[in-house]
Amino acid sequence: MALGTPHPPTRLPYLPSPSSSPPDTLQGEPLNFPPLTKQHVKNCAFSSWHARYKKITPRATIVKPVGDGFVHYLLSDGIFLPPEGERAEWSSDSDFDDDETGLSTSIQELRTKTSSATISLADSESDEEEVNWDEDDDIHKNDPATAFPDLDKRVKEVLADYGAVTPKLNWSSPRDATWITATNSLKCVTPGDIYLILKSSNFITHDLLHPFEDCISTRPPAPAATSSSSSSNSLPSNEIELILRKWVDFNPSMEFRVFVRRRKILGISQRADNYYEFLEPLRGRLSMLIQDFFSEKLCSTFPDENFCFDAYIPKPEQSRVWLIDINPFAARTDALMFSWVELLRLDPDDPAFTPELRLVSEDEGVHTFSTKPFSAHMVPRDVVDASVQGGAGIAAFAAKWRDMLENTAENT
Repeated sequence: MALGTPHPPTRLPYLPSPSSSPPDTLQGEPLNFPPLTKQHVKNCAFSSWHARYKKITPRATIVKPVGDGFVHYLLSDGIFLPPEGERAEWSSDSDFDDDETGLSTSIQELRTKTSSATISLADSESDEEEVNWDEDDDIHKNDPATAFPDLDKRVKEVLADYGAVTPKLNWSSPRDATWITATNSLKCVTPGDIYLILKSSNFITHDLLHPFEDCISTRPPAPAATSSSSSSNSLPSNEIELILRKWVDFNPSMEFRVFVRRRKILGISQRADNYYEFLEPLRGRLSMLIQDFFSEKLCSTFPDENFCFDAYIPKPEQSRVWLIDINPFAARTDALMFSWVELLRLDPDDPAFTPELRLVSEDEGVHTFSTKPFSAHMVPRDVVDASVQGGAGIAAFAAKWRDMLENTAENT
């Protein structure tokens, strides 16, 4: 776009999504999940379980509440970052401490440079009551963090302590937005890095607006005139938490997702979708480590009998396993190398049942190194939907986009 031309509208034109199969079915077979309540989802929020499992999780700091100003910033149109007078670039190793408190990060190099970023990017919902970052020149030109000074101060304190962090909200990491970062990873070394990746993530928006979708209600339904599905599914700002984990460069080949039903393991899946030749000889060892870890640390201590958890094994020759995350036992959680139809068919109470560890085979993984994860999130959903509809969908999208540009120019 040439300099001096009007800014394009930050919201893309809506196009009806193509028809798809119902979300509770797969290939015609219903997915009969155990009932999911809001409490089940809340039990999987980071602060709900972190204190209980602090000795077996990476070091992390929870900032809660984040305040209305920060929530409005994340949901507002456009991305405006605080000016960074100095930016520290760190490199860190991936080794773990021998103590029980978490991870250690070794600082290899520090250098500073001046940077300042103001990025216009939007793919989120907002309303008239939210902060309008475009209209406030002082905020735009100076520092949007003035709307959340307490949180910004705490973020800087944690960065000074950890050196580099991985951010997330209650449930989700912004893994779909790593493409927008300079490191192409979740590694953040400045407050601006954190705000940029959080604000660019659809996963984070889901945490803020739709964390309780698909949950059954334990209360009588509100009258139709006053009910609001969006408000009932959103999270109050005083319950939103920012988690800053000390950065460690995990070996993706050693991350696994474990599916638990009725306090028994249904299956274990490799998380990375790439083939690693060295994993196959370790299959028995890895499965044993994860099952022992579950039996000793999680089986009787997590409040729900159905859940999923992510585990990391830094050194298979040792017996240490780290808990990385806990997710609801629901369709919203990626089944990875399984399908939910497969998992829900399994009967963990069968005496002959043995949980399977699935690893990517050489044939399955041969093409995945060239596939960028979450590539569908690099463009707005409307663009993806239009492309699925073919030429007519693209033409309709282009026409609506042109109309929005013309309207914006007339109002400038």
